[in-house]
Amino acid sequence: MKHVILIFLLYVLVQPAAVFAAGGPRATVREVRTVYKTYPFSDPNPIAVRGKIYPYFRYDGFTDRAEDKAWNVVVLENDYVAVTIMPEIGGKVWGATDKTTGLAYIYDNDVVKFRDISLRGPWTSGGIEFNYGVVGHSPTTSYPVDYLTRENADGSASCIIRMLDLLTRTTWSVDIRLPADGIWFETNSVWHNSSGVSQPYYSWANSGVSATEDLEFVYPGTMVVRHDGTIHDWPYDREYGKDLSKWRENNFLWSKSYHIVGTRDKYFGTWWADRNFGMMHYSERDDKPGRKMFSWALSDQGDIWEELLTDNAGQYVELQSGRLFNQNMVTSVLTPYKQTGFAPYGTDMWTEYWFPYHGTEGAADVTLKGV
Repeated sequence: MKHVILIFLLYVLVQPAAVFAAGGPRATVREVRTVYKTYPFSDPNPIAVRGKIYPYFRYDGFTDRAEDKAWNVVVLENDYVAVTIMPEIGGKVWGATDKTTGLAYIYDNDVVKFRDISLRGPWTSGGIEFNYGVVGHSPTTSYPVDYLTRENADGSASCIIRMLDLLTRTTWSVDIRLPADGIWFETNSVWHNSSGVSQPYYSWANSGVSATEDLEFVYPGTMVVRHDGTIHDWPYDREYGKDLSKWRENNFLWSKSYHIVGTRDKYFGTWWADRNFGMMHYSERDDKPGRKMFSWALSDQGDIWEELLTDNAGQYVELQSGRLFNQNMVTSVLTPYKQTGFAPYGTDMWTEYWFPYHGTEGAADVTLKGV
């Protein structure tokens, strides 16, 4: 059988800044006020409670009554990609669209619907969120972060988000950068422990994609590591006779959470077969060895969460990249997959790329030049 490799160009121009200044292509950044149907959350408990989230307050009140609210939205755009960012909701990448096809490759929720899921309570589905510190959706995931927008000398445009995590006294920042003439956007992370003592080491970028019957997971690997560190086969589940790389075949038992390992490939992503379209995440293997897929149950249980988290955008799946192999539980200490500490005064830096692809009938290999 012949294998046909279809290459698409990522339009990367390696040119000095002077070329851009002389009228070459440029990415743009702008801020707009956009009204979203919003399901808000209540005022916080006025007393900080000792425990996992101290000294943060917790929010426990949620509603099924929506209101129209104007949010500050940062838009990065070039000829190929448009990226929206919500500085008031954790600096989350709210959505990303391939302008060459008009298709969204990052799940773009049509409403802002807060529900009790994160460490402090409120959480919204979709987009890409950035988590640092202790296990869970971070304390900043639904709250305003510091941010800066700028157009760079090389023609790229950036929205830089930054925050001090009060749980660990570590500081993190992410430069969300769109090149002048590229079909990807980058997330350049810097994480610094200024506390002088070892801190919990947990960092996962959590991206959402639309879940439809034709959705397939492009995750190179041979095994799944569970939260407890136990190992199972990937992609074929022998016990249930299911190909887990096809979303529709995860229609048994409850919600699914897979950390896929077994290769040193630098990519993972999705493929929507009916649309001949997909999304890819790319990073150096040592920067992000953790590759996770999470899906709500394909049953009434999952339908409940769809109703809770969106109005009309449909179900979604989370694709996550991590600095460790798995998001471990206490019992994981009995396996090779353990939690580790962030060294005093340590600083870690890494880069990730997120991009769409289409017309390839799937994906067999990925580089920053093509699929």
